[in-house]
Amino acid sequence: MHRFRTSFLSCPGQARSFSLSLFLLILLLATLSGCSDDDPVIAPDNDLAWTITLEPEYTLRAVWGLTADNFFTVGEFGSIRHFENGAWQHWQLDYSPTLKGIWGSDGDHVLAVGDDGICYQYDGQEWTGRYTHSSSTLNGIWGSSWDDVYAVGNAGSLVHFDGENWSALDSGTNVKLYSCWGTGPDNIYVCGNLGTMLHFDGQEWEFQDTGITEPLDSVWGFGPADIYAVGGLGQIIHYDGVEWTSENSGTTERLWSVRGLPGQPPVAIGANGIFLTRGDNNWHPQTIAEGRYMYGMWDDQDSAILMTGYNGLLQRMTDPAWQILRVGHTRWFNDVWAPSCQKVFAVGKQGVVLQSLGGGWQNIAPSMEGISYSGIWGETEDDFFVVGSEGTIARYRDGQPWETWRLQSGANLESIWGTHSGNIFAAGDAGTIVHFDGVSWETMDSGTTQALSAVHGRNSQEVYAVGADGSILFFNGSAWRSLDSGTELTLNGVWCREDGQTVVVGSGGLVLNQGDELGEDTPWLVQDGVSLFSLYDVTGDGEGNTYAVGYNGTVVMYDGLNWQPVHPGRHDLLYAVDLDPCGSLVAAGDWGLVLQYGY
Repeated sequence: MHRFRTSFLSCPGQARSFSLSLFLLILLLATLSGCSDDDPVIAPDNDLAWTITLEPEYTLRAVWGLTADNFFTVGEFGSIRHFENGAWQHWQLDYSPTLKGIWGSDGDHVLAVGDDGICYQYDGQEWTGRYTHSSSTLNGIWGSSWDDVYAVGNAGSLVHFDGENWSALDSGTNVKLYSCWGTGPDNIYVCGNLGTMLHFDGQEWEFQDTGITEPLDSVWGFGPADIYAVGGLGQIIHYDGVEWTSENSGTTERLWSVRGLPGQPPVAIGANGIFLTRGDNNWHPQTIAEGRYMYGMWDDQDSAILMTGYNGLLQRMTDPAWQILRVGHTRWFNDVWAPSCQKVFAVGKQGVVLQSLGGGWQNIAPSMEGISYSGIWGETEDDFFVVGSEGTIARYRDGQPWETWRLQSGANLESIWGTHSGNIFAAGDAGTIVHFDGVSWETMDSGTTQALSAVHGRNSQEVYAVGADGSILFFNGSAWRSLDSGTELTLNGVWCREDGQTVVVGSGGLVLNQGDELGEDTPWLVQDGVSLFSLYDVTGDGEGNTYAVGYNGTVVMYDGLNWQPVHPGRHDLLYAVDLDPCGSLVAAGDWGLVLQYGY
């Protein structure tokens, strides 16, 4: 596995427009965290704005709706989506918590719960945070009415909402609770780890004997005497109003949800695309959704069941067909490169080398099984290199097949940079640095075994590499030597400014700067107050401006004297940043997000 998932850097010699810098200076925010539910920040010039050029597809954990054509989904990275009248509306919460459950009484009264006991309430216009009196992750939510809602979660958390406020209740257990469901205010079931099943009769909570010790992830039923619960190792139990009994599921996959439509047999979904239908007193397994994990279900109590899952999966089951409403691809971007004003390349996990194409994206990666890519660099869009896992190096030249190399050491490569196609450096795990002279790759003596995450330089006699435990290496054209960074924090990115300053970014928002007065032996100075969050990549333009990106959608700009925040209105992890020749800022990161700031 990669120790670092980022790699950076583009050719430093390109002239950049100063128009972006001017408007970014106008676009200063008071804080780095932003305000979660607002639209992306837009500068006073209406022609210059943040745009999403590739929308991420987060894993969807739960779904609730009014009809099969009007519903909400929640999931990873604080993502909430609303589908109505054929259109999607999207919100993303501060600090990107995972949302696990959602329930509502109508379109103007909706509650979503998740990590660290968070709850957000929707009033038909916006989402507002509500205090639940719990700091444990809440995994499930259900209500009999707006003034009678329960949520359950980790460490036995059980909280109740009366329409105005939440209050904490004693569940009588400290095991993780996953799901809550009932037929009314005096008949509610909660399930969790170790086969735990709680029942509320309107007066008190009591434990029921399920006869199993496997986790129970979901409980749901057709009525008081026909209830199902599903969970680990394909566990399915049924309640007939008197006792719980086990049923043979025919699978050992973990089951995350169970549901059914009136007059039809129940269905269950879970890991690796498992889909079960009950018939003839037996459950019949099959694999759907191309084997993707499926987590949540909701039905309209008539003819449709909605199902959510991994990487944005959302499908609607009606008789007799499946309808795929959303489905994404696994794109965890580690580097981005914008060689022209019309084209962007992004590389990442699971063999992704995407190029923008006519408003869409195309994967042009070489055919190499099991490889993830971490870095990209080139002179033009028709001649570039990518590096990645298992010592993989590949060169793309327009009109020719990919040319590929594999390092004999198999060390993962994280970053690549060069002055031209006959002078290229690539760095990675175990202190690996290799050099390309236009014909072949040669291993260089780096003098370290620390993992290296980034490499960048001004010319062939002034190159830097940074990495784990505060490692900074300098190449003077003849040999690499170690520099004292003054820190043991992980360093993720390095950029050599044209004014002689060298900027390094890293964990915890660390920024180091080395001035130009004393050359390579100048002490590294910590620049305080740049970011509250880790920074993963850094780039710059020809006008003296440097940009860094990181955790929680952090974007900051340095003009040679001061750092200022420039928040795009997103809270995703941003792992990579570049500037195109027209001055547009391009940032990319988790779940395949690509943002652009420009005209």
